[in-house]
Amino acid sequence: MPTKTILRSSDVMSLMNRAEEFGLKPISAKADLSAIISRKARLIGEFADDRIQALKDSRFTLYEERAAFLSPHEVQADHHRLTAKAFIISTGSVVSHVPIAGLEEAGYLTSDEALELRDVPRSMIVLGGGPVALELAQFFQRIGTLVTLIQRSAHVMSQGDEDLARPVEARFREESMTVLTNTRLHRFTQDGTQKVAHLTHEGKEKTVSAEVILQALGRQPNISGLNVEAAQVEVHRGKIAVDDTMRTSQPHIYAVGDVNGLHEIVHIAIQQGEIAGWNAIHPQSSPRRYDDRLKAQVVFTDPQVAGVGLSEKECRNRQIPYRVASYPFADHGKSLTLGETHGHVKLLASPENGKILGAHIVGPEAAELIHELIAVMYYHGTVHDLARIPHYHPTLAEIITYPAEELAARLNSGPEVKGTETSTDLSAGQVHP
Repeated sequence: MPTKTILRSSDVMSLMNRAEEFGLKPISAKADLSAIISRKARLIGEFADDRIQALKDSRFTLYEERAAFLSPHEVQADHHRLTAKAFIISTGSVVSHVPIAGLEEAGYLTSDEALELRDVPRSMIVLGGGPVALELAQFFQRIGTLVTLIQRSAHVMSQGDEDLARPVEARFREESMTVLTNTRLHRFTQDGTQKVAHLTHEGKEKTVSAEVILQALGRQPNISGLNVEAAQVEVHRGKIAVDDTMRTSQPHIYAVGDVNGLHEIVHIAIQQGEIAGWNAIHPQSSPRRYDDRLKAQVVFTDPQVAGVGLSEKECRNRQIPYRVASYPFADHGKSLTLGETHGHVKLLASPENGKILGAHIVGPEAAELIHELIAVMYYHGTVHDLARIPHYHPTLAEIITYPAEELAARLNSGPEVKGTETSTDLSAGQVHP
């Protein structure tokens, strides 16, 4: 919520700076970061107050204290010792500390601190290529900071498919951001007021300097101080291990959200919390289980990136047969009228029956468009269903029908070889093995 609030400001500023493109007289827009942060603080304060009041309802007993396990059935808080039949651990995550020589000495901002800045930095090095790094890098670039984004992998969002990352990188570079992928960081030094990154990029050693560093290299489960050893709860690579009922190695102890490391996504944490809550108070009933078939994620960059279900990488790694088709926003009427032509829609379907295995969008309003695909997948829909659903013209949503129609036609034309995949570029009319 805090990040999405400030991103709205930089999105508006970006549109203002594109005024001439839409036949409007150019405007000189300047960001007031202090006012942006004040708006964020007000909106998030109201949101948080509602949640706090809910927890102070008379139905609950709320202890606002730090607690640690004494045993599998007992915790010690600051002023109370509590026992219970069940426990749910939901302590979230903290910023990971990465051992890069000189980084601690040079000093850096975390995402939490970046969200409180009141003055626009002149220049910034952003470390990382995940959602937090990308969203904040574009925000600061758009409000006037000279940003250099450094990513170790071959492309940003390295856990996902490359074709979803490239339109984002292209947009960043159009906006004058320096994006360095396939980069190895060696060390940091200080040169007066500048922080200097020493690195290897494309086989050449070079340096990059900036006024501030934003360290956005990921987060880790927040379990320090919980004394989970006393609870005899298993931890794997710093994450509390759980099964699909959200139970830990102790059947009466549950762990949900970032602390179990499955998905660092709010709505999934809520799902897991509801499952754990039900199972904790209905131990004799058939347990509810978490199914990640409909796992969804959104990155609120411009263009936005959204996906549900399996990616191509996951299908290949799990040896799941699939067919894939995509269609570009650059060849779609409504996106052309909006001036938003980066990206595409991609569908993955079962070659046997056309059931949708995964759906991905990089482009305008991807965060909203993905929900139609989540709904169809919820009901185990196929590309045939999706192609038949009426879509209003002209809308962004109708672009989804193009790859659906292509896949439906290909699947109807006869059996295909199981275990292979093809990609379709409909704008060029080509099918590539």
